[in-house]
Amino acid sequence: MAKDYNRKISENNFCYNRCPACGLISIDAIPDDLGKYYTQEYYKIPSLDKLKRVAKAERFKIGMVEKFIKTGSLLEVGPAFGVFACQAKDAGFDVDVIEMDERCCEFLKNEVGVNAVKSDEPHKIVGSMKKHDVIAMWHVLEHLANPWECLEAMAGNLKSGGVFVIATPNPESFQLSVLGKHWPHVDAPRHLNLMPQQNLSIYLKRFGLELVMLTTNDKGGRGWNNFGWQRYLMNRFSGKWMQRMFFVAGYLVSFPMAMFDRRGFNGSAYTAIYQKKAVI
Repeated sequence: MAKDYNRKISENNFCYNRCPACGLISIDAIPDDLGKYYTQEYYKIPSLDKLKRVAKAERFKIGMVEKFIKTGSLLEVGPAFGVFACQAKDAGFDVDVIEMDERCCEFLKNEVGVNAVKSDEPHKIVGSMKKHDVIAMWHVLEHLANPWECLEAMAGNLKSGGVFVIATPNPESFQLSVLGKHWPHVDAPRHLNLMPQQNLSIYLKRFGLELVMLTTNDKGGRGWNNFGWQRYLMNRFSGKWMQRMFFVAGYLVSFPMAMFDRRGFNGSAYTAIYQKKAVI
């Protein structure tokens, strides 16, 4: 049982189950009122200048893609206000996005300058879109009520030789083993599932996608490690100043804990890149 420790929108308990066969962790029942857990603060839209500064600081993301595909059409699912979409556009990609938040869609179309489609069912929308050289899902998989359907739909949209980038919390992480239900990346009830990487690879192989890169120690992964300790300590308190103080304390704690977080596949989040077999 876990609560909304991160945002404290309600005091409800949420039951999560771990499959003994495959290790998939999933919420027992999706709340009927799930939308209320995504407040406007969740999608706090920045100015375009600030967005570009953040995008520049996180350029490692598009750098991963460019190791395999340097130009072409790119689809991002769940871009929020568009950090990665902005990177991809500036790198010369023709960018489409599927996003469920209306305000974000308007910002993406009018300010970022990419083609934005509003939908909370990307697996149904993508079939009517052109095929893409790159598809990216940065910390979206864990929010999907139907992850398997979405993965199949995205695999079908990907061009031969194209790459599928997925980043998501790691249920095999050191932090989950230590913090359990209090691990910030459980993020009940917004995170509906935590998928082991092996499950993901086995499933995508059905559609001709082969794993070509896997890491928990990229810049983003290390940031999520830090966030886990920071948010865990912050969540122990309710006062604003105490929360801020322990958020800083969590950053200091993350340094000695890095020896565990960065060992093997222990990181809080993994990034996997799959490439679709080229048809000869």
